[in-house]
Amino acid sequence: MSKPVRFIIALWGLSLCVPWQTAQAEQAGAAASVSSSGAELGQLSDFIAKVLKNSPRARSLKASMQASVARRQAADRPLHNPELALEAERTDVNTRSIGLSQAVDWSGKRRARSEQAGFELKAASARAAVSRQALASELLKALADHGAADQLNQLAQERVRLMGQFAHIADQRRAAGDLDQVEYDLASLAALQAELEAAEFSARLGDARRALQVLAGAAGTSQWPSLPDSPHRIQMQQANLDVLLKSHPSYLASQAAVEAARSAVELRQREARPDPTVGLRAGREDSDRLTALTLSVPLFVRNRYKAEVQEANALLEQAGQEARTNWLDLHSRAEVSRQRYLLTRKTWTSWQKRGQTSLQRRTSLLKRLWQAGELSTTDYLVQLKQTLETQGAAVELRGRLWRAWADWLQASGTVFQWLGLKDDFTTIAEQ
Repeated sequence: MSKPVRFIIALWGLSLCVPWQTAQAEQAGAAASVSSSGAELGQLSDFIAKVLKNSPRARSLKASMQASVARRQAADRPLHNPELALEAERTDVNTRSIGLSQAVDWSGKRRARSEQAGFELKAASARAAVSRQALASELLKALADHGAADQLNQLAQERVRLMGQFAHIADQRRAAGDLDQVEYDLASLAALQAELEAAEFSARLGDARRALQVLAGAAGTSQWPSLPDSPHRIQMQQANLDVLLKSHPSYLASQAAVEAARSAVELRQREARPDPTVGLRAGREDSDRLTALTLSVPLFVRNRYKAEVQEANALLEQAGQEARTNWLDLHSRAEVSRQRYLLTRKTWTSWQKRGQTSLQRRTSLLKRLWQAGELSTTDYLVQLKQTLETQGAAVELRGRLWRAWADWLQASGTVFQWLGLKDDFTTIAEQ
């Protein structure tokens, strides 16, 4: 049998092993995948919850919320404090008096101010939830990048090992006269190239580890949690997406901002009304008793505060337009991220069904075919490179799958729901 025919038969046998190995892997791993994914998701949730509690970014959000709560409490306090006045006068007639006065919130400014601060607190709470979900999504993507970089680094080290073995066998075959100089030089160059690429992947792993450490802060560890094999499916109609987005923290923040702006208009209108001051004074003028009741009202003549009301109305219009823009942006990002994830998942599922195979078995088969003379050195290197690149492409694909999933979770506002964590955007103000 000629070498070309043997080469074609070898490649045919190599291709047959792929679906057989995939089917075996699917049967062996189907039962274990559910339990392992659940355990990995639990560890992932614990890690992200720890970061959300202890990272500098999370602490900054907590401080911002405490400031918002304090502003809400301050707005609920009375506007005016009473005034105490003491007066003593020694002339021909000695006068001594004590007086107490109180400005009256006649137009309800305190209630309007409290309502505005309440809506601003809701908006701040929702914005904090947006930031917390964004941090959780960034952590998921950083973990995906780190996992992909780690696997690619391991794959590069495996390539160094294989190329080292290949170069060693090439030395032996060269010494025995079974390998010409051109093929021997090709083997040496392949081993050198593998070492250079391994250094690049090692540097990439270091960059991914540092980026993850920056996000995790004090919650960082040398043993990062691993992601499950693949995320969930998305089965959602357009109407369900609209309902889901109306519970998104970003949508709720924009709606609360509109209500706060509307309350600001009412507050400015009430501030344009004067608050009277009522006072009571008692004392003695020599031997005579002195009692006085006073009433003073500011005269808003030179400044009627109309400009402040106009400004508040303009800000209300701005908040309404920004809320509409935010809704369109939310809807667009959710739809785009959903389509991207579905497309990436379809490709990943296709790889799992048709392309997944054991790297060790495939490389061992190629090695045996080359040593038996069924493959030339060039054909062996081409096939081995294609095998390793396919494995690397699968690793990259899984990383993109998880990044797309993280984008979808953030766009739909379901990060905490998927992780099984409490979404604090409605209760964070109480913490």
